[in-house]
Amino acid sequence: MPAASPGPAAPDSSSPPRDLPSLTGYRFVLALVVLVCHAAFISSVYQDKRLHDLLGLTLPLATGAVASFFLLSGFILTWSAPRHEPRRRFWRRRFWKIVPNHVAAWLVAVVFLVTTAGTTGMLATPTDAEPAPALANLLLIQNWVPLEHYYVGPNVPAWSISCEAFFYLLFPFLLTAVRRIAAPRLWRWWGAVAAAIPLMALVSLLVNGPTLYDWLPLNGTQLWFVYAFPPVRVLEFTLGILTARLVQEGRWIEVRRPVLIGLPVAAFALVPVLPATFVFGAALCVPLALVIPALAGKDIAARASVLRHPRLVALGQSSYALYIIHYPIIMIVRHVLGPERKFGVAAGTLIVLGIVALSLLASHLLYRYCEVPLMRRYARPRPAPHADPATAGDPYAPTR
Repeated sequence: MPAASPGPAAPDSSSPPRDLPSLTGYRFVLALVVLVCHAAFISSVYQDKRLHDLLGLTLPLATGAVASFFLLSGFILTWSAPRHEPRRRFWRRRFWKIVPNHVAAWLVAVVFLVTTAGTTGMLATPTDAEPAPALANLLLIQNWVPLEHYYVGPNVPAWSISCEAFFYLLFPFLLTAVRRIAAPRLWRWWGAVAAAIPLMALVSLLVNGPTLYDWLPLNGTQLWFVYAFPPVRVLEFTLGILTARLVQEGRWIEVRRPVLIGLPVAAFALVPVLPATFVFGAALCVPLALVIPALAGKDIAARASVLRHPRLVALGQSSYALYIIHYPIIMIVRHVLGPERKFGVAAGTLIVLGIVALSLLASHLLYRYCEVPLMRRYARPRPAPHADPATAGDPYAPTR
């Protein structure tokens, strides 16, 4: 059970928000989990069926990692939000943070699909680049259409960016509403939102729809509702906002390390006996929500944290680029190697490691030569001609 002592208090709201480098390093860990799942399991690279089925255990870890991304997004944006920031300024930063990388990865995926008809042999690959689904994917509105060829492709991971775009649109209003909640009532709201997340997984069991993949124990419409439908996934984002407020108010209850580790492990162990809709985030979301304030508390209290290592922080800064570009790279590699080919343990592992290395390289290039320069040039309002350089611009603009 959580200890009775409160967690560390956040800095006063009138002071500049503190960086939380441990959470930046944590972002890389989450992105790496998703990458390994896709490279080792979804790519269907291994010949040994037992090994392939065993690697299927990475799927709930990857979907839990995506849920953690949504939680983390709400937490970080709330933590770093200036008190009276104009909405347009926030939306402008978010646009230049996510859209250029998304467009670059989308172009790679579309060119691949057009030239190869999506022949990869993977468990989940868009088979075409029809104009309407491709355009919806580009505009990040694909999740609003409950048809698998819309929300699955052309670049599969972009479904979560479609959710994030909806979150960003709502964030200024959600933040205002959460800030109006009296501090003593925050835990009630946190509990209500946390309970609503598995409730949505139960509601999705009532949804009928067509078979999506023969290896997936739920239909395509259920997957859309519980995994891709933005109004359902905004619950995790909102839980992240509420968690940040609790930490800022000094009301978060410190959770001991055995509980932080034990709860996610117990939830993971329960996945096989839970309804299939719980695999896609609901099973692990709330236990993983406890990890974020624990890591933030290390930075607030200046305690040692391996995730604060400069290399991990640097990798975390390019984690969005890694997340959005890795799937097209996997499709290309699988096509080049031969869509129907399977490999032994040694060769398959080398291929997975090669995919990881190529994805890390591509993400570094995308971050350095696309994301960073465009963010620097366009994400902040340009200072007035006679403005004081020391005070011009947006000093609190977060990098994520």
